Amino acid sequence: MYDKLKFPTFKGMKTSYLTRQECLQYLNDFIDHFNIRKNIKVHTYVRDVSPIKIPGSKKVKWNVVISDTRKLDEVQTEIFDSVFVCSGHDWNEYIPNIPGMGEFKGKTMHSRDYRHAELFEGLDVAVLGAHYTGEDVSMQIAKQAKKVYVCHSRTNFPPSFPKHIEQLPSFTSMTKNGIVLPDGREVKVDAVVFCTGYRYSFPFLKNDVIQINDERITPIYKHMIHIKYPSLIFFNIPRQWSYFPHLNEFAKLAVRIIDGRAKLPTEEEMMKESEEDFQSRLKEGLIPRYAHYMGDIDRQWRYNEELAKLGGFPPLPPVLEKLWDDIMDERYMNITHNTEFNYEVTGHDSYRILNPEGSKTRLSKASG
Repeated sequence: MYDKLKFPTFKGMKTSYLTRQECLQYLNDFIDHFNIRKNIKVHTYVRDVSPIKIPGSKKVKWNVVISDTRKLDEVQTEIFDSVFVCSGHDWNEYIPNIPGMGEFKGKTMHSRDYRHAELFEGLDVAVLGAHYTGEDVSMQIAKQAKKVYVCHSRTNFPPSFPKHIEQLPSFTSMTKNGIVLPDGREVKVDAVVFCTGYRYSFPFLKNDVIQINDERITPIYKHMIHIKYPSLIFFNIPRQWSYFPHLNEFAKLAVRIIDGRAKLPTEEEMMKESEEDFQSRLKEGLIPRYAHYMGDIDRQWRYNEELAKLGGFPPLPPVLEKLWDDIMDERYMNITHNTEFNYEVTGHDSYRILNPEGSKTRLSKASG
């Protein structure tokens, strides 16, 4: 995690790989350090966000309809100059419609609801999906389960993945007792965990404001700024990138857009550039639902440079790209032990690796 505000990071931190509880504690400490909790209103359910046209102006205000989650029968309306949509994309889980799923008698769960591996103690478990979440969940459950099958269609699966976790192709149907593979073979399991990702959803925005077509969100510029209504700004639409440092850059750019320091192109220019970005992805071989994907090679870092140029501030330091590449490489080559290593940033372009006593040898080549 990288903090451009020089906030004192994780008190007593002993590892570079943090639990979700430690991340939450960091955010709470940050809020208290800068005394901004008084500006945060919780227990708020957003029902509707709609633009209000201002006569004689291209700008709009925003009509926001909300309810207190403890009093949902009461509705309140407030007017805002701008709206930042920070709901992210990891909440609306996607579970494929698999034939026979309703007949299955065992446990089913999406990874969004997964918390503890102990729930699967002594069970035979199938995990559908094998990207980052599927890898992690499979390895955690394997410590408690009798048997784990990770079902996927990846061609570049980590060679270091534990051998006791059996790899199977993605199953095509389910029975009351298990899963059915493409060759017709049935594998009996007691539980299925769907690590099948999420779908974008903004239920508080009407279709005349935002459209989602095969996971492509339009009309937005730079994957964050509404083209017709630039005072509507989305955080964390991009997928597969380094969240914390990039979202800090998002916040800086968003503020500069709202206060006028960042000058946006015309609506026509933003539409044209947005379409060019999408078409370039298709030419590279990406499928349409990867319209906001940032995970290959240096795409996220080039994107950061674009945001920094638009906002008139320096881009993220190059050490972060080096760290990202090294950590991803080590995860692929050494997935069972990669979290044993710690990293310390030593300069704008450099870092060092701390190898804890008793840890395994790193398999990737460090670039720091």
